[in-house]
Amino acid sequence: MHTDFGTCYQAATDKDRRYDGQFVTAVHTTGIYCRPSCPARLPHAENVSF
Repeated sequence: MHTDFGTCYQAATDKDRRYDGQFVTAVHTTGIYCRPSCPARLPHAENVSF
């Protein structure tokens, strides 16, 4: 499990499948969560938790 915000955000930015199953991206403004390789648009950094 990754706890470093920068690493997680970069993996989500790159849509890196290697991180699937290690964390999810939770979006505060919409209540949606997604795996790192999710094809959806990346939310702003201030709106997410991992």
